[in-house]
Amino acid sequence: MAGLCCGSNELGKVFRVQLYEFSAEGLTCNDPCDPYLKIDFDGFKLFKTNVQQRTRDPEWSFKAGFAYEVSYLEKLKTRMLKIECFSRNNSKHIGEVGIDLHTVACGPSHFKLTLRKNLGDTGAPLGVIKFCCTMKMASPNFTIICQELSLTMQGCKAPARMSISAPIAEDARPISVPFSVDGSWDGPFCLAFETTLSDLLKTPHCENLSFVVIDETGVRQGEALLEFRKAFSTRDDTPISFKIPVTYTCTVEGGASMDAEPVGAVGTLEGVVMYKNIPVYAQMSGGLCIDGQVEGGFWLYEGLPYPQSMPQSPALWHDHFDVRGIEHFSALPEGQEADEIDLEDIEDEWFLEAIDKIDLPLPWEKRRERGTGDKAGRIYFVDPRSKRTTWKDPRLLPEHWDQRVDPASGKVYFQYHKTRQTTYVDPRSCPVGWEMRLSRDGRVYFANLPAMKTTFIDPRGLPEMLEPAMDDRGRMYFKNHETKTTTWEDPRNDQQEVTLTKWRQAQSMRWWKEHVWREIEEMNRRAEMEEKERKLLEEAELATSSACISSGFGC
Repeated sequence: MAGLCCGSNELGKVFRVQLYEFSAEGLTCNDPCDPYLKIDFDGFKLFKTNVQQRTRDPEWSFKAGFAYEVSYLEKLKTRMLKIECFSRNNSKHIGEVGIDLHTVACGPSHFKLTLRKNLGDTGAPLGVIKFCCTMKMASPNFTIICQELSLTMQGCKAPARMSISAPIAEDARPISVPFSVDGSWDGPFCLAFETTLSDLLKTPHCENLSFVVIDETGVRQGEALLEFRKAFSTRDDTPISFKIPVTYTCTVEGGASMDAEPVGAVGTLEGVVMYKNIPVYAQMSGGLCIDGQVEGGFWLYEGLPYPQSMPQSPALWHDHFDVRGIEHFSALPEGQEADEIDLEDIEDEWFLEAIDKIDLPLPWEKRRERGTGDKAGRIYFVDPRSKRTTWKDPRLLPEHWDQRVDPASGKVYFQYHKTRQTTYVDPRSCPVGWEMRLSRDGRVYFANLPAMKTTFIDPRGLPEMLEPAMDDRGRMYFKNHETKTTTWEDPRNDQQEVTLTKWRQAQSMRWWKEHVWREIEEMNRRAEMEEKERKLLEEAELATSSACISSGFGC
């Protein structure tokens, strides 16, 4: 709200936690070795992974995400993430590892811990456990305060009004700064939203505060961008002066797209910015935690906590560094493949609203590119494991599949956990009753569940009235629901590529709409079940309380 800065000064003590990429090496275990893990996050969440059969170097497909709450941040130094390794053979205990949550919250997100019989033991190592854990402290009411603003255009005080917004705060309403004859505003003007420091201060695609300058006739005159990393403090209420150019952009038509290109600086905006309710913790950029000791990595910003095992603060991340091994997110993704559909182009308001409600699979993150004028930027997706980005939506993958981005090429590929093989072929869009799988030698094949048969022929990309099926001898045939007939002849034979591409895109679009609808129905069903359980629990507690009162005894 402009001119009024509200919100609690209490720092939020909530962390967004993601656990993934669990594996082990060199487990000391008698045959048969069928290992699995039990994961204890401070007793707050308990998990058990799937079993990997007959291996001493397992990789588990387990992933989990949750919000972790702690009453006092000082307690993180004594709270633990504990992982126990067992073999399914008689549930034999192989060993365990642990790391304190302070180190997790402010150190690297990648861990390599030596497995021993019990925590604190110095005996012989029993293997190594590797995993990733992101632990982002979130502030639900992070507040940006702008004041003492002064605008000059072409060297003179400029009459104008402004709109202040932050692309990272998609759900926050922009602040409307009223018209000023002399282009000066005392403020304060406040923008509040939920964020984490790793999201706010990420590089190289930096987040910023946008000031759009509008003249008395309502015409946009330019925009000034204040990059958070260049005007930030880890301490609440610290005033930071800034002076940034106001840049004018114009739309240039060229080819199939229209891009906004900067024409040049047309003015200057000066002012003071402060922050309230700043998250205390942020993990390091890059690096590896080996048995509590940190190797490599960089401090996200000066003044943040760092692991107790480090004798001095980590090396500070600088944007101008050009050092091999620094992990940061790549810039915007490259172009899409020729026959790939863009879900944002689907002209269905319900679909776009519905898919926005579906969570991303761990550890993927969703971001939006910077828009131009009143046009919002496109949504893209970030893979923290490879530090690469893609336009391809990672949601609604079939069971046992995972979408990744190759860190070297930036190309999307898919991992099939059952055989530990990978492919560039997207496993989605299979017709009802079909599954795409990968053999142990990495070959793509398709399973028809009703017939319990498999084939190397892709059943996708058919016209809507045709359905692929298989007979009891494993031969594919095609049902035509319009003519009520069947044929052995594949309708895709002898078709031009433009027709096949059109069929594939049409079927993919139908598949996405159908599966989004199913997922929303399932989410609603789960919400109804949770609400019923909550009401039953409240009724039980009320009945217990009433019984205690009527009996004359306190409960």
